[in-house]
Amino acid sequence: MAGKPDVLLIESSVQAVDGPRRAKLAERFNLIYYDCESIEQFKERMKPGGPYANIAAIVRSGWLKAGPLAYIRPFATDVVSHYPPSLKLICCNGHGHDAADVETISARGIWYCNTPDACTEAVANTALFLILESFRLFSYAQWCARYDWMQSRELGLLSVDPTGKALGVVGLGDIGLAVAQKAEASCSMKIHYQGPRRKPDAESKLRSGATYHQTVDDMIPHIDCIVLAAPYTKETHHLLGSRQFALAKKEGLRVVNIARGQMIDEDALIEALASGRVPGAGLDVHANEPGVNPKLKDNWRVTLLPHIGVCSHTSWANFEKINLDNLEAFFDTGTPVTPVNKISN
Repeated sequence: MAGKPDVLLIESSVQAVDGPRRAKLAERFNLIYYDCESIEQFKERMKPGGPYANIAAIVRSGWLKAGPLAYIRPFATDVVSHYPPSLKLICCNGHGHDAADVETISARGIWYCNTPDACTEAVANTALFLILESFRLFSYAQWCARYDWMQSRELGLLSVDPTGKALGVVGLGDIGLAVAQKAEASCSMKIHYQGPRRKPDAESKLRSGATYHQTVDDMIPHIDCIVLAAPYTKETHHLLGSRQFALAKKEGLRVVNIARGQMIDEDALIEALASGRVPGAGLDVHANEPGVNPKLKDNWRVTLLPHIGVCSHTSWANFEKINLDNLEAFFDTGTPVTPVNKISN
């Protein structure tokens, strides 16, 4: 066991485990399985002489939002200062990395890796479902079928098909592009997008191209539905609020969020739903997870999901592969495969 690097595995109760590959890794690394009852205990164990005092890498695998470790934050600012000097690599699944203080981690000389494109298909399919929901209000119709058939007749004046409508995607990365491709292929939607820069390569992957807008405010008057698929940062906090909803077409703006809940001012969204500026919304993410705003719960024009866009066996398998690819590449070459940051060797 001496001489093997210590690797700490933080596992979700929902994951895919590549047994043969992990068995080979166990020949090369001393695999330690995280079983702390609190973040404070985690900090204690990383002190000199503790069981985590010599960890060289941390791998966090599986569905981050499932199981008893769902809402721990082992990569937050107040934890990073407790890392041992031996720690050189963090591998954490997911596309976003807003729960990690990457800047402080980088200052400690530690690589931080995510798993880009690992859950693209699962999340994009969720977004397509929510787009349809925001136009057709199927969730409410399902409730009516179970409890009040005649109340569903109200849908006759409210439901609209998305075919030929304009879809605005905020963040035309892997997931945003996949959403745009699915919406174009299935509903002939016209694609608009917004991001830090124009993406001609992504545009070329759409049958009819796409229209780029420099700001969300510029894009909103031209679209019928907006999908948030961008990273959560201080710049994208409350990206949609009262001012943006006021810019919508007279027919209104459907809202879909598969990114992070804090990107929408929920109070402003509730007001826009009441006024008709937002005829329908589909939300997989929420501002105060795992809580859901009661006023959104009570609004039948809002489809609510419990942050399950990623939820697919395909995602878990991809997470496992990319995390382990990063681990092996770092110890083979000194550089991981999908780093978020850059560390000088």
